[in-house]
Amino acid sequence: MHTLPLSLWLCAPPLPGNFVYSITNMSFKRVIRNVIIGDDKFIESYSEYRQALLSGEFAIVGVLFCVVSAIFNYKIGYLETLPVLGATTLFLVLSIICHRNGRHSLANYILLATMNISVYILASSESAKTGSFLFFIVSSIASFAVFSYHERLLSILFAVFTYVLFALAYFVDYSILPLRNYSDDVLLFCIVINFSAALPGTVMTVYLLKSLNHHNALELVENNMLLSKTNAELDRFVYSTSHDLRAPLTSIMGLINITLDSQNPNEVRRYLSLMKDRVHSLDHFIKDITDYSRNNRLEVKREPVKLADLAHDVWESLKFSPEAENIDFRIDIPDDIYIESDKNRLRVIIGNLISNAVRYHDLKKDHQYIRMHYQMSGRISYIQVEDNGQGIASEYHAKIFDMFFRANEQSKGSGLGLYIVKEALMKLSGSIKLESTVGEGTTFTIMLPHRNS
Repeated sequence: MHTLPLSLWLCAPPLPGNFVYSITNMSFKRVIRNVIIGDDKFIESYSEYRQALLSGEFAIVGVLFCVVSAIFNYKIGYLETLPVLGATTLFLVLSIICHRNGRHSLANYILLATMNISVYILASSESAKTGSFLFFIVSSIASFAVFSYHERLLSILFAVFTYVLFALAYFVDYSILPLRNYSDDVLLFCIVINFSAALPGTVMTVYLLKSLNHHNALELVENNMLLSKTNAELDRFVYSTSHDLRAPLTSIMGLINITLDSQNPNEVRRYLSLMKDRVHSLDHFIKDITDYSRNNRLEVKREPVKLADLAHDVWESLKFSPEAENIDFRIDIPDDIYIESDKNRLRVIIGNLISNAVRYHDLKKDHQYIRMHYQMSGRISYIQVEDNGQGIASEYHAKIFDMFFRANEQSKGSGLGLYIVKEALMKLSGSIKLESTVGEGTTFTIMLPHRNS
């Protein structure tokens, strides 16, 4: 049995204890994501998504800090700070609202301006021993994290703005709020609270930068691997295509020359029939090239697909060929089964598998059949194409999905069909499994994951 690598949908489940933690953790992350970006919103760029998420997380942490500070200052009687903390909370909430509306740059402006001005107002009216200056550091680092590289000038300007406010707070004898003198115990409490809030902000920022670097490094490795794969396939594609396009044309030209010299009508008809076979072979090869090109070029378009109707349409296009004349085709799929997938790619996948089953059926068998089955298990849809044809020798199972692979020189196909099936399934995050015995038949099992709701 040969199995291509399955997508992450088929990974083994974690241990029960870790599983509960994972679900809880993922649910918390999803809640935070939905609060900041919105349940029905999507950001295509990974970097922009992570930066928007960090900016929103800063705003949420800021709101929580303002609430804690407001309660603390209310308890000790410094009520003049409450309007500042209230206004800060409103602007931070406004920043989150901007993120939810897709205005991420505006959200960053509001966030950083609010953080800097609020920290300045509070820091200039109390002792430096409270540790309020730590938030100036967080704010300056955040300015480089939430903006993209193309907006780096804004990051620099905000960092300069932060430094100017820091200098005004500690080197200019001016304060908007009345000065607050705390006892030693309160000072210790303030620095603990401020440090406890500033540290996670700094860690979140550094973690984002490391995460983006890691993601970019992985993307570079994947792109290099894809480029190497593409170059290797291109070399094979040019060589094989030139051979497979020229061979039928050369054969047709030879048959034309023979036909022109022949005076026997029966021979002429035979030669024309041979030419027709060569033209069909060439047409099939060009169709495979077109399918290969479309699969690489077109985006995945998902829609509800009625599987039984799709299988019926594919068979209607094949059943009148001479090779399919004695084959019993059965669709064991309920009429109410729909799967969400790319209909065109799914048609190519099923079409190639059924076409192969027709092309390599066993003429010696009295009852020749091709059957399609459907089964769903968990979040995976299984589609099987089974036949009792010639079968595939086990030594070829590992190579059957390679580009231009043919088990022997007498193979009738282009050598692209199963390769296209594999590539199309990769686009759909699916996989395929082969089970075959020579003389008994072949079963291909397609595995397609359901999307997250």
